[in-house]
Amino acid sequence: MDPALTFTVSDLADDDAVQLPCACRVRTFTRDHLAALVGRDARLHLLGLRRELWCRDCGEAPFVGRLVYPATISQA
Repeated sequence: MDPALTFTVSDLADDDAVQLPCACRVRTFTRDHLAALVGRDARLHLLGLRRELWCRDCGEAPFVGRLVYPATISQA
């Protein structure tokens, strides 16, 4: 198995965040916010399958996400 497929929310640094785009916007979730929504053991490559993270406006699942480092969080 590819080691990248084993990363979980708890593997993120305390000040990292994840951006999840959908059809209408891009939402930024901090590590703590993600842990509260899906749990610390949720695998990062499967976050888009979690209904808690689906957009409530357009209903689209965020299948593509990106890691955001602390210096860019305030700009997001």
